Amino acid sequence: MNPRPWRLRRAIPPGQEPWAPLQSAYGLSRAAARLAWLRGEDSIEALAWRITPDWSRTHDPFLLTGMGQAVERIRRALRTDERVVVYGDYDVDGVTATALLVRVLEKLGGRPEFFIPNRFNDGYGLHLECIRELREAGGPGLFISVDCGIRSLEEVSASSDLGIDWIVTDHHSMGPALPPAIAVLHPTMGDHPNRSLAGVGVAFKLGQALLDAVPSPKETEIPFLDGLLKLVALGSIADMVPLTGENALLVKRGLRALGGPNGPGLVELFKAARIEGIPRASEIAFSVAPRLNAVGRMGGAEDAVRLLLTRDPVEARRLAERVESLNRSRKAVQDELLAHLPLPDGEAFDLVVSEGAHKGVLGIAAARRMKESGLPTGVGTVIEGVAHCSLRAPEGFDLNELLTLVQPFLRSGGGHRAAAGITFEVSRLPFIRQALARGAALQASTRVVQGLAVEGLGIEQIPIAEELTALEPFGQGFPVPMVLLEGRLLEPSTSFGQGHEKFRLDGIEDGFTWFFGGEQASRLKVGQSFRIAASPQDHPRWGRSWRVDTLLDQEEAP
Repeated sequence: MNPRPWRLRRAIPPGQEPWAPLQSAYGLSRAAARLAWLRGEDSIEALAWRITPDWSRTHDPFLLTGMGQAVERIRRALRTDERVVVYGDYDVDGVTATALLVRVLEKLGGRPEFFIPNRFNDGYGLHLECIRELREAGGPGLFISVDCGIRSLEEVSASSDLGIDWIVTDHHSMGPALPPAIAVLHPTMGDHPNRSLAGVGVAFKLGQALLDAVPSPKETEIPFLDGLLKLVALGSIADMVPLTGENALLVKRGLRALGGPNGPGLVELFKAARIEGIPRASEIAFSVAPRLNAVGRMGGAEDAVRLLLTRDPVEARRLAERVESLNRSRKAVQDELLAHLPLPDGEAFDLVVSEGAHKGVLGIAAARRMKESGLPTGVGTVIEGVAHCSLRAPEGFDLNELLTLVQPFLRSGGGHRAAAGITFEVSRLPFIRQALARGAALQASTRVVQGLAVEGLGIEQIPIAEELTALEPFGQGFPVPMVLLEGRLLEPSTSFGQGHEKFRLDGIEDGFTWFFGGEQASRLKVGQSFRIAASPQDHPRWGRSWRVDTLLDQEEAP
């Protein structure tokens, strides 16, 4: 991979400091106020979502279409002791949404059950066979989907013959029609200002309404609601929704709550991830989310829900050990798959299907391969003649648009602009590969990709750890600080893990870690001056170090 071009994240008017009002209003340092302004937080009110995340700022959940009907139906089920089943998904967003709604229903006196489909046997979303089995095992009742169901028209319709009512809560892209449920809750339906809630965010809004925490909760209810926001933080960060506006508030409060007393499951998760104090969003993204995801990637995700719900330290330890074991297996399987995949063939869409590949790591492999090639990428496996592929796309591409081109060839498909999944008869692979390549080439021809966005040159552009914590959460929509650093390598880097490098630069006391940087790091020679883009990593005991993103070209800094 060649050194990347770069740009200042936002043009600064000559001779001006437009971040001064932010600096004055919140008592921030120049570096912290400048950092926020570079991310588009122009106004005091816009920055308030993360600096002063008060409950009074949260949006009324009843602005979501269908919320009144959903609350009334759930309360009726609770009054009559009707069976209630929470039907979730196997990723972190779905797992946390499931745990959150179970907690709310238990708080209200209910005895909810939960069900997570198996990635391998069932696949994503609602499945009529699973619904029938649940009906046979426990009878009819009220089923509530979280993080899935928005396109499950047939399954919801057929459920009525089984005596099952549905409330569907989801945030994925909608189809031309809605499922015939008692209520459908979706962030884009209604007048709710936050249209980018994660699945767990929609579940929280339902919980907020059920608990009468509108517009603000009673003081006695705040600890419980902040406890729910721990789950909102985990799921929202893992699902990479924009961490701006109300999402920033919900996640910020959740991160703060995670820094306090936690249940046994979270204690064990954080111990395994070596997280101390208030976690950063990046620590959740890189250390906690992969562990929770590994459960669903390598088998059934029910144990991930149980780990989040358990109040028993012994059970938590047992479940956490299983999570660690599955996470180690996941890493080994994905590394083996990536090592055996063929190199990109030069097409505009890099689609590889490897028969026998482990279905649970396809998304990770696609994301890693995409980062290396810079191309929209799909990695798939074949099961009984059907290809199952995970797709990932870099900035400037839209997978939803590409999926419309191959829709006639698919069994199923859906997702987001940057991540999606499809299944199709393997015999149709040549048609799908050709259509995706043509569509990606067309998108590439109009794609405007600027250089890597950074804060500028020099360590002084990054505020101290306490102020970075005040600006959390960093992530989608409010990117982690990235600064240009330059210097000379005085001694060879130290290799560890799978392609990781550690090194120090002349004149900079802090150490650098370059994850998966083997290919680029091999370019660095002792005595050579070079420039890198890196993000600060702060630890309460170990201080500051730097996570390297990439090698940059040698243009002059602004």
